[in-house]
Amino acid sequence: MNKEEILYICVQCAYEEKVPKEVVEYFDEMDQSNIDEPPCFSCEKCGGIMRPKKYTGVHGKTYKL
Repeated sequence: MNKEEILYICVQCAYEEKVPKEVVEYFDEMDQSNIDEPPCFSCEKCGGIMRPKKYTGVHGKTYKL
């Protein structure tokens, strides 16, 4: 089983959360409407947008915060 995780950081409150890479890749594959944006999540603390600190997507594009 793949235990690799991607560090996500809230752009509003700086809360950090590790998300399993397989979950991030699943959302990356499902949402191909805009490959210029990485998969983003809502912050549990403040409702802001969480973005990956560094992630290379399924399409080969690298995203950095």
